[in-house]
Amino acid sequence: MAGLKEIRRRITSVNNTRQITRAMKLVAAAKLKRAQDAAQGGRAYSDRLNGIVNTLVADLSGEFTHPLLEKAEKVDVRRVIVISGDRGLCGGYNANVIKAVEAQELDSGVMTEFVAIGKRSASTLARLGRNIISTHENLPENAALWPFEEMSRAVIGDYIAGRCQEVVLYYTKFVSALKQIVVREVLLPFDVLHSAAGEGISGSGGSGRANAEEEKLDPQLLISPVGYSPEPGVILSELVPMLVRTRLLQAGLEAKASENASRMTAMDSATSNASELIDKLKLYYNRARQSTITRELIDIVGGAEAIQ
Repeated sequence: MAGLKEIRRRITSVNNTRQITRAMKLVAAAKLKRAQDAAQGGRAYSDRLNGIVNTLVADLSGEFTHPLLEKAEKVDVRRVIVISGDRGLCGGYNANVIKAVEAQELDSGVMTEFVAIGKRSASTLARLGRNIISTHENLPENAALWPFEEMSRAVIGDYIAGRCQEVVLYYTKFVSALKQIVVREVLLPFDVLHSAAGEGISGSGGSGRANAEEEKLDPQLLISPVGYSPEPGVILSELVPMLVRTRLLQAGLEAKASENASRMTAMDSATSNASELIDKLKLYYNRARQSTITRELIDIVGGAEAIQ
């Protein structure tokens, strides 16, 4: 009977695990809905802002200059901003981002310094011995509350001061609940004509470049207004840093939606695996119990025959 007790104990343990993973799946699904709505709303705002900037740049006919638009002749220092999660149990979400960074940046021949957003990227980059200049951990669930204002001021100030010649952003773009794509974006120098695009690297559920159709701007956003007050150059001087902050914020919203989608998928898979394991354990338990009963019956019959 000791074997049967052990199997029953294992069934109880796996069943408890299944209840936990099922609850985590439901929580992730609820968070995903809110994060997905925030990411989609942020895309609309970002596209509208990009349209305004593109219109102003077109009207100025190349006359506008800004320090954030100037490209350095040589990149000596590249700052890499990596957005990951603070927690695990979300499939390959965190690992995919780090793999993309390792593949694209660590052997590029350029001195790299890292800004880690999320505990997982911070711990992994530290373990790899990378030059981490700042970390942001234990962030709120709502990505809109992350300190993007502080981050953007720091990176803009360092870029203008020449302490870095390029700023690259890695995050996971949300496509659907089953597909998320790791994206590499050049944040600075800022390219107003391609400020909505990013290079897709890999994803959980798919790989390749982000859908170009998703990145096209609404033609109605490019309609030039009659006049401006103040002058277009003054407006652009304020809008370009705002767009840098907006891109950081949108990356955070996309990353949070992708994290919740990955966690929901991972917990759904874990729940299904637990159910399959419970079925196998119950089958094994029934077989072991039947075998025990059979042996006891044989002993009883053998004893009765011996008495006769």
